[in-house]
Amino acid sequence: MAGGKRVIVIGAGIAGLVTAKVLHEDGFDVTVLDQAPDYGGVWIESRTYPGLRTNNSRHTYAFSDHPYPPSAPLFPAAPDVRAYLASYVDRFDLEPLLRLGTEVLRVSRADARSEFAGGGAGFEVEVAGLGGRETLRCDFVVVCAGVFSEPRMPVIDGIERFDGAVLHSSAASDPDLFAGKRVVVVGAGKSALDCAAWAAEHSADCTLVFRQPHWMVPRYLPGGSPADTLLVSRFGELLLPYHTMNRVERFLHGPGRIVPRLLWLFVGFACRMLLPIPRILVPERRLPTGIENVGLGHEFFRMVQRGRVRLRHDAIAAAPGGSELVLASGARMEADVLVFATGWRQSLSFLSPELEAAARTDGSFRLYRHILPPTEQRLGFIGYASSTACQLSAEISAHWLSQTFRGELDLPPVPDMQRETLRVATWLAKVLPARSEGYFLGPYLSHHIDDLMRDMRLPTHRTTNILTEYLDGFFPTRYADLPAERRLAREGAAPQPNPRRRIATRTLAAAAALAGIAGAYTLVRRRRSLRPGRVSGG
Repeated sequence: MAGGKRVIVIGAGIAGLVTAKVLHEDGFDVTVLDQAPDYGGVWIESRTYPGLRTNNSRHTYAFSDHPYPPSAPLFPAAPDVRAYLASYVDRFDLEPLLRLGTEVLRVSRADARSEFAGGGAGFEVEVAGLGGRETLRCDFVVVCAGVFSEPRMPVIDGIERFDGAVLHSSAASDPDLFAGKRVVVVGAGKSALDCAAWAAEHSADCTLVFRQPHWMVPRYLPGGSPADTLLVSRFGELLLPYHTMNRVERFLHGPGRIVPRLLWLFVGFACRMLLPIPRILVPERRLPTGIENVGLGHEFFRMVQRGRVRLRHDAIAAAPGGSELVLASGARMEADVLVFATGWRQSLSFLSPELEAAARTDGSFRLYRHILPPTEQRLGFIGYASSTACQLSAEISAHWLSQTFRGELDLPPVPDMQRETLRVATWLAKVLPARSEGYFLGPYLSHHIDDLMRDMRLPTHRTTNILTEYLDGFFPTRYADLPAERRLAREGAAPQPNPRRRIATRTLAAAAALAGIAGAYTLVRRRRSLRPGRVSGG
């Protein structure tokens, strides 16, 4: 049982807030620490760049039991997300659990002679805040510090001689930063495109410099549905091979592999047509290759069409001085503001060496179910199964971890967990090579959640209709009754699936529209192949 057991949660972002809520409702004494002066993680005002919106619609970028208000934009902007998180904190009375402006300096194992509510050795957490340094003691620690820990900045020869502003995209939070300036944005991911779109609207000149383009998808599908209605679904995941597959999936990625190949071909064609994507920004390799870098670029491509953004398939090699930049191709350009949207490094510097070694090997996370170090079962990680719906994956992970801390989950022996963790990490590095650090699951959302639900001996399918189960969006509301289901399971009652029966008409309409596009594309290709003068192989 959890009574009297103290948990320290490190981080007050999306993962930290939902973890605190779940553990607190399960009877733990919870304290949330964050060095920032406000909660929200990457969404706090000082870390959000102008124009930032969610990749997901409000239907999937939400907690299961706390939807966005109907008045919220379909794709919430940063202020909308902050308002949403504030309403979540207020509704579930999380404010008393938060200690903001408190930096975690060190987490280490406590002396074995220390007494804890749960028995056995816990942890000592050294912190620094307005009141100075102190050491907190607890039974469990949950790391929710996020995968956006330290901005990754490339090394540019002579960058110290550049007269303009040089910053990471996460620091581009001043709306006046770009006004009347010559702006160069480096990168090709979603953050780079967002920054370039905002700069194009407010600057004198904007150029995007990128080494390699990434696939981008439109915000809306034909018929007006948000793209995540179809992409974040069980049907969408059928097109990707998981590390364990059922009979249908084994057929689709074995004898029937032509089906997902054709569908991915159609998805790429639809993206190019609907955005549209300029030729210079079309990746060389077809989807699903590079799916780990997929984002939304609707506003950016609109600016490209208007001629407000120049595109340079190149790299910055040096800054010889003044406002001049030298590209790898030898070309030169002038800039006043240089924005690097070049990603993040994951830091666990506050963990003692032995605790960090239990969670990470050679820079890659080694967590069972992306949550638990096999040899440190009082230390959990939430938010390190980053997915296409991070709030949902964090919430279900928090329930799984709470059951583990309560002693209600039957874990495999440590050697078995280690072998499984290594097997999954090897598979992830193969299918998502650009995110080989082991914290990113990307499109494998429902498969991962099914693994966690089976561990908790709860139903994986959440509707009573096969059409809604696979064709409806994989919305967090499917899991709104999960706390009640867990309580019933503890009492020995058989949990019942969520009785949602409606047919997903918008999703079906969008799927039908995509099928129509796919059919038209196939017909065009066939007609071209039959033109006089064309020679086919054989």
